[in-house]
Amino acid sequence: MADVLVVGGGIVGLLSALNLSDRGLSVTVIDAGGQRPPASWAGGGILSPLFAWRYPDPMNRLSHDATARYRGLVERLRGKAGLRASDLNESGLWAAVDGDERRDALRWASSWGVRCQAAPLSQHLSAAPERDGLWFPDIGNLRNPRLLKALRAALVAQRVEFVNASVEAVRPGAIGAELALSHGGRVTAPRVLIGAGAWTSTLLEPLGVDLPLFPAKGEMLLYRLPPGRVRSIVLTDEGYLIPRADGAVLAGSTLKAGDATTYPTVTGRWALQAMAASLLPELASVTPSYHWAGVRPGSDRDWPYLGPVPGTRGVFAAAGLHRNGLVAAPASAELLVRLMCGETPSLDPAAYSLSGAPS
Repeated sequence: MADVLVVGGGIVGLLSALNLSDRGLSVTVIDAGGQRPPASWAGGGILSPLFAWRYPDPMNRLSHDATARYRGLVERLRGKAGLRASDLNESGLWAAVDGDERRDALRWASSWGVRCQAAPLSQHLSAAPERDGLWFPDIGNLRNPRLLKALRAALVAQRVEFVNASVEAVRPGAIGAELALSHGGRVTAPRVLIGAGAWTSTLLEPLGVDLPLFPAKGEMLLYRLPPGRVRSIVLTDEGYLIPRADGAVLAGSTLKAGDATTYPTVTGRWALQAMAASLLPELASVTPSYHWAGVRPGSDRDWPYLGPVPGTRGVFAAAGLHRNGLVAAPASAELLVRLMCGETPSLDPAAYSLSGAPS
């Protein structure tokens, strides 16, 4: 029997498993990635919430130092599953912001110690339509699929076990819980972390926890351009472009609340192509190389639920990370693991408690 069962192989689950394994605990990750792919494989990897100043403090506390946290993680994992230092692209981010919101963004940047200055889009993306905005030089982006592969390789090397199955039910015991698996098996552990992304609510509701969660489908495109053609992340309310170090440029993303399907659509492709060409006109004549979709763990709240499941002992959950799973994952995993191990967390866990959820 493992010391800890982690339900879900997305970024929060894997980083939690790594932190637990580092503490000498035996960990089993139960992941049905083929049937329920984690959103963190499909996202763009921007290391900031989109328009971070629009979010409340509990979200910013989880995300403000994400680039520094990932810098250390990439250094640790470099070479595993082909992970390179350049997969953390410290590209900077330009955001279309004007009027009163520009003042709000500048105040937010000052209060959080984030470097920021006014700059036109043309300063960071040549041949783009002229637009005013703000430049954040310290916000980067991460090649998330490669990082996730490297994390899995590191966990396997640390003897973390992976079980390919979905969890059909969680049955709490006096301590911990028994999990009923899709292939008919059952596993138990004194500590369980439920981090199944968009499917977490189906496991929590039978336990009497009713969170305002929903699936949210998002689609993205990938273009192949010469390295350096797009140097910085370009963020607007209509969408964004994300550059990789090798010249790949991601265009995203659509958002359809309530949709749990993972297939890309023609309408989604057209919308993304039009958005991408509006930011960089030359993309109108470039055929995207890839088009894919993922399902985010949507929430009506602007920050996630992280902590013990009410009415249980030893059962914890991560839910509702929505579009910010990757950027918030290192701090979220640290908070969860400290709570699971009886350690003092560096963040006040009350802000992320599941206890305030209606039931």
